[in-house]
Amino acid sequence: MLVKPSQRHYRSHYRKIHLIEWRRKRVTGNPPIVVALVSWVSSEKAGRVQQLLWTLLKSVLIMPAVVFYVIWSTFLRNETHPKHVLNSLDADLRAPTDVSGLQEYDAGVLYNVQGDLKRLIRPRALVVYRNGNWNVEADGRYTGPYLFISFAASHFVKLLPGTEFGRVLDEAELDDRARRLVIKLGMSAYWADYHCRALRQPEATDDVHRFCDVVRGAAQVMILLPDKTPQALAFYGQRLWCLPEALLARYHRVSICTPDPESPVDSIETVELMEMVSRAWAVQITTNGNLISDGNEETFRLLVEHITGSLTLSRLEYIQVALEALRSRQWREFYRRDIAYALMTLISRRPRMDPTDTEFQALARLFLVQDTDRIIERMACMDQARVSDGMSIWFNTNDDLGAKLWDIEPLCQVAGICHDGGIILDGCHGISIRWKDFPRMEYHTGDSWTRTWIRFRLRAATISIFAGAILVGVEHHNGNIVQYLGISVAVVGFFLLLFVISRIPEIYGGKIRKSQPWLVGFEGRMPLQRVETVMFGDCIGRLHYTPSSGPYCSKSPDGRFGIEPPEDITNLVPRGCRLFTLVDTGNMTVTLFFAMKPPSVALICGKEGGMLRTVLCSYERSNNSCVKQCVLRMETPMLQKCDMLGWVKLK
Repeated sequence: MLVKPSQRHYRSHYRKIHLIEWRRKRVTGNPPIVVALVSWVSSEKAGRVQQLLWTLLKSVLIMPAVVFYVIWSTFLRNETHPKHVLNSLDADLRAPTDVSGLQEYDAGVLYNVQGDLKRLIRPRALVVYRNGNWNVEADGRYTGPYLFISFAASHFVKLLPGTEFGRVLDEAELDDRARRLVIKLGMSAYWADYHCRALRQPEATDDVHRFCDVVRGAAQVMILLPDKTPQALAFYGQRLWCLPEALLARYHRVSICTPDPESPVDSIETVELMEMVSRAWAVQITTNGNLISDGNEETFRLLVEHITGSLTLSRLEYIQVALEALRSRQWREFYRRDIAYALMTLISRRPRMDPTDTEFQALARLFLVQDTDRIIERMACMDQARVSDGMSIWFNTNDDLGAKLWDIEPLCQVAGICHDGGIILDGCHGISIRWKDFPRMEYHTGDSWTRTWIRFRLRAATISIFAGAILVGVEHHNGNIVQYLGISVAVVGFFLLLFVISRIPEIYGGKIRKSQPWLVGFEGRMPLQRVETVMFGDCIGRLHYTPSSGPYCSKSPDGRFGIEPPEDITNLVPRGCRLFTLVDTGNMTVTLFFAMKPPSVALICGKEGGMLRTVLCSYERSNNSCVKQCVLRMETPMLQKCDMLGWVKLK
């Protein structure tokens, strides 16, 4: 069933939005090849003898294909295993333990993707000062204290000799400043990534993902800046990987090192992490070079308070705050999965990197190996804000329905992560959404004296008419009297029926106590009275709007019941989305929502605030998955009216 706005309204509102029309085409199918071939053989409509001959000829032609297909199909399965699984028993036995890199710098390099990364007891390599020389010593031969050198690479670049645009890291300047600091502080070693990281893959990537152990073990974290301006520290604070380097510093303080014009050794300023919030992380540099707040003060304040121990967040709160903080930093668009690997440095379990993972697969795999937080399940229940910068909505922990991760109680479990970025949900409840038309409603209103009296009169009138007709047709020795009596009874029944006909709607009226549950959707919106008339044939106030099912619901200030959303709600349509209406015949409610495509199934995946979290999904036939369109809140009795599902693929 499709309801569209008028042509004028459509043009005035959707003119500036690129929307996708639903293609109308001839219905086709994708049957098994063997079945299609057999159907082709039996489709001949010629004469009897000619039909038999053509059937025999076609049968001979398809025999090789049928034999090949039947034999080949015995070795093929129509099921695919998830890429990453919660339980190893569900893993593909043919899944490789080593995966080749996909980038130019690691093409042909094999990465071990099974198991977790082990913690480093000591750095794999350090730059050590012995016998008047600086050398890189590996394999933990140096056991003394060391400094961790942190810097933003963009601060220390120089032109390549003989080139105009080529740039390379100025290692000489960094080494000179770092070594002077080591000697000044009475130590003999320091760690710098360009010296102490492995030269080849995959060891180099493993070193990056385990640098957090190096930071925690360092005596001090030295932040090298090119100058003392506040902009230099703010620029450093905007880098993604610089954030965990400072957060994990020992004693919750870092040392900011800047060139001293009066000394060959840098001047050192010790800064507490709490001070770094206002100086480095919650500020941004404008195009004019000024510093302004970026609105992330509370996020970084909570993160620092938890790390320093002055405030204890639950693990769910900690992960959500940390993820928001990391997402606010700058990183290369080419390495978007680095957000997951940067977050991995702040939590305990660390799965090995898979270079073929997308940003969501890396994050989902990280959460999959954690304890019992069920973060992926909670994220699946959230109606993530639709962002315009291309960021995957799975990373966005801001819920349009106003909930936090810890507010949601999952009712399903993630069993695995698919190769195309989808997740496998088990144990969710599902119900299909009907788009063709409203079905004939089956419902029960209960009995009342009024309805009982109307039914009695209706039956009495019907019986009177039939009895009168019988008396008129019966022959009797007192025929006229009997016929007059029959006519009288029939006339009384006729007028009784005539007067009771207008009361028939009352038989089907009244409060509905039980009804057949359906979810019916249509595009656009209609007045509530019109919807009820289409469903029941009349309008007596059976339907009502939901007060808090979605972000576009309107509720009365006088009580917890919904009212009709304003007409200008169409102005809130996100780019690429359309307005739809969902009618729940089980609870007699109507909800307006926006989606890119009409959803065909509703998956109940969690609970929050005394209501169910229902994920509305469209079906993607090409990869046999449910594509998440939006999330609505529904009343709890809906759970008993749905079927529990096994493994469902959700994207």
